[in-house]
Amino acid sequence: MRSRGLVVAIAVVLAVLAAVGVIVYTSSVRENATSENTTQIVTSSQDIAANTPLDPLIQSNVFKLTAIPNDAIVPDAVTDLNQLQGQVSSAPIYQNEQIPLDRLSSGPGSNNLGITPGNLAVGLQVDGAGAVNGYVQQGSHVVIYATFNKGQVVTKQSLKFFLNPGQIGKLAAASSQGGSPSLLVMPTDFTFALVPSVKVLAVTNPPADTSTGKPVAGTSSFVLDLSPSDATNVVFATGHSTLYLGLLPPDADKGYSQPGTIGAPYARVVGVNKG
Repeated sequence: MRSRGLVVAIAVVLAVLAAVGVIVYTSSVRENATSENTTQIVTSSQDIAANTPLDPLIQSNVFKLTAIPNDAIVPDAVTDLNQLQGQVSSAPIYQNEQIPLDRLSSGPGSNNLGITPGNLAVGLQVDGAGAVNGYVQQGSHVVIYATFNKGQVVTKQSLKFFLNPGQIGKLAAASSQGGSPSLLVMPTDFTFALVPSVKVLAVTNPPADTSTGKPVAGTSSFVLDLSPSDATNVVFATGHSTLYLGLLPPDADKGYSQPGTIGAPYARVVGVNKG
């Protein structure tokens, strides 16, 4: 009886060892297969805002290595902490997200704002109601109105997009432009659509009222996706006119053929009707 019990015990031990061996072997095979199809990529354990120096975060062990499937790795992903040393984030880095080199200050040219090819990003600050009271959001399309007051000096170039050459000639004849072929003085107050439609790449609005959730009065800062010619006009108008934004609805994000109204009839300003 004693020998039979010993045989049974040995059999049980051998069975357990065999099962453990199978588990260890299977786990090893799985780990090897996984490691063969993944790469260790640097990720962050917390969200990091743009313009943040990364060296202090490296010292605080914010970054870690994470195994990412090879077919899911983003182009130019950071794979070594040394790549982050001495760097500043040029765009937000999110928790557990892969970090492409274009999120770093020395990374290759990036287009995190989504600037349209051929365009450039231009910053603009507008106050209060002129900024649609803080309701413009990133991705919105707006029309930019400019008001030139009577006696305001403007360039003929800034008028070409909404007046034809004959109308500009009439306006020049009515102005006291002082002999300059490229400048004229507005004979009356005049409001017009400086840019009929432009996409907002980024915006910082005044903080909302905590009790109502609605925006409060203050200055809004915009980054606009402008063509070079529109950018020139906006920069000029910023220092020479009053700017006002209008928020375009999604179904009219290209603007309108004749947006808004002007402060004086075209016939009064340019001598002929627009057409």
